[in-house]
Amino acid sequence: MDYKLNRENFTVSQTLFDSTVQQSAELDYILPDYYPEIFKVLSIKIIPSIAKRSLNGTKLDYELCAKVRLVYVSESGEMSAVEQVLSYGKSVELAQAAKSTRIVITPYTESASCRVVNKRRVDIRGIVSIAISATADDMMQAVSDAYGGGIQLKKTLLTYPAKRISVTKKVTVVDEVELGLSKPAVKTVLRADAYVGTADKKILSGKLLTKGEAIISLLYIPEDSDDPESIKFSVPFSQISDIEGLDERYDVILDASVCDCDIKPAQSEGNPTVSCELSIEINCLAMRFDSRELASDAYSTQYEAIPEMSEAQIECVPVPINESIKSKASLTYYDGEISSVISAGAELGRITAEANASGETVLNGRITFYAYAKNEAGKPIYLEVSDRISLALPGKSVGASRSCAVSAYVGSAAFNLSSSNAMEITADVKLSGHLFETSSLSFISSITLDETKPIESGKDAAIKLYYAEKGEEPWLIAKRCHASLAAITEENELDTVRLEEAKMILIPIVD
Repeated sequence: MDYKLNRENFTVSQTLFDSTVQQSAELDYILPDYYPEIFKVLSIKIIPSIAKRSLNGTKLDYELCAKVRLVYVSESGEMSAVEQVLSYGKSVELAQAAKSTRIVITPYTESASCRVVNKRRVDIRGIVSIAISATADDMMQAVSDAYGGGIQLKKTLLTYPAKRISVTKKVTVVDEVELGLSKPAVKTVLRADAYVGTADKKILSGKLLTKGEAIISLLYIPEDSDDPESIKFSVPFSQISDIEGLDERYDVILDASVCDCDIKPAQSEGNPTVSCELSIEINCLAMRFDSRELASDAYSTQYEAIPEMSEAQIECVPVPINESIKSKASLTYYDGEISSVISAGAELGRITAEANASGETVLNGRITFYAYAKNEAGKPIYLEVSDRISLALPGKSVGASRSCAVSAYVGSAAFNLSSSNAMEITADVKLSGHLFETSSLSFISSITLDETKPIESGKDAAIKLYYAEKGEEPWLIAKRCHASLAAITEENELDTVRLEEAKMILIPIVD
């Protein structure tokens, strides 16, 4: 029996590594002589970032930096802060070497604690988790057409990323920012939080132009006062990246985040000024989608057909995320009363995606509310509480598995004193990015006809009658009767996937 099968190539995503590793951050720190002695620790924070990465074959090397910032109070009540950076060279082994590998490394702090050994020495311990995902393109083949042998095919339209380009760039922005005449000069930085507020992109002649601004919230001790000051300002950035093969046919997903923010006082004769050095990571994922009709089921009108079935995980078109939610928490001071609030806000941890029982995609993360305040004696205090945030995205999920690349930040935060020793903070949380889903596809990679098992039923008649129930598929009717689907649909003038009502179907018997 002569028959011919046509096959189409299509791209699937293969996972090379998907796991979370942990790194302990340990620091035995002795204060320099020019810092005041420690009377009480207010807060300890570990800020992790990835300084660099490289992939050689199956070995992924990366450098983890953990910035440790300790804020404390001296015996005189003066607030001060010290900072130290820890570096760790790490590596993981991928399942195999591949081209067009997309690597996403997300570090986040699990815990941080501090023990005061003496007035000038502290023992700091923490755990940093590093979520690592490495995926690459793989090529598979599926039957798209068949000729001869009475082979009938049921086809499914597949939309898939035919080509992916993944690039990670680091941008270093150095700028001097004037705080304004109404603000005093900076002596000590207590806290500096930064996020990318806007990031626009443009493709021009194989180059990716990125332009945006980083928003910085600064809490500091002035030169001429012990009362902390806060200010919020923006720093613009831009980057031109040469990306081989990139053109207007690609859909570009851009994610920009601040990896490191270093703020220092700057010398200025006029307005108080700070020197700002930002490290911004720009992740570009360019995807060009294509469509193919592939066979998902098959039979023959002449012989018993044995289709060889295969399965693959297909990346769906990424779903944009642009959501806002409000999160609220109460902070209580158990050792006295709160006389005033210096600064209050919230910060977000890693955001992940999962499916709930209703099939919706839910974004989950951790939010930490904090406040620097003063007690009834005028001494600085620090309050903190962590909670979970959860947001169900509208619509049912179409994928079997899901992940997300979400930039989460607190756009604004408001507080009010709910009692003499308690306060309430409300944070406006912004979530933007994309949801990545994969769906499972069953397809036919080959078909074998068994010539020893010809189809004999119904060959003694030119036509058969079949009573179809409402909702039956013409394809399944044709397959059950080993008849031509095209002949059945033409004879009965059918144009639906399922029958809208019960009816008598004429089954032409043709080879």
